[in-house]
Amino acid sequence: MRAFFEVTAEGLIPKDEETRLYIGRRKAGQVLSADIKMARNYENHKRFFKFVDDTFDIQRHFEEKEAYRYWLTMKAGWFDPIVTPNGTTIFKARSIAFDEMEEEEFRKLFSRVIDVFLHEFELTENEINQVISYV
Repeated sequence: MRAFFEVTAEGLIPKDEETRLYIGRRKAGQVLSADIKMARNYENHKRFFKFVDDTFDIQRHFEEKEAYRYWLTMKAGWFDPIVTPNGTTIFKARSIAFDEMEEEEFRKLFSRVIDVFLHEFELTENEINQVISYV
């Protein structure tokens, strides 16, 4: 079960109905175990994809948006190396799905992706201002 809590001065408070009901069925004193991580910010996730859409229209090296997104994330260091049977190393972009990374890690990646774009492409001042608006 995925449970969502809000941190308050009193402790953790269930954030959704499913979590509230689950906790409500537990007996006082019962010990629960959980892996806690910061939930991803959906608005920030949407900003990332808007950044990819907007900058895809500025760049002229990639014809497919998905290939461009993979290239950006890999250039920003978000990839796994894979060694093939013949010893060649290839690289695969990691997922940025909600359950694959925490918000803090996603923010760092997003910042590095912006840096990659600014470093890799020659931009007009207007285009630079458009990109910087995401920072």
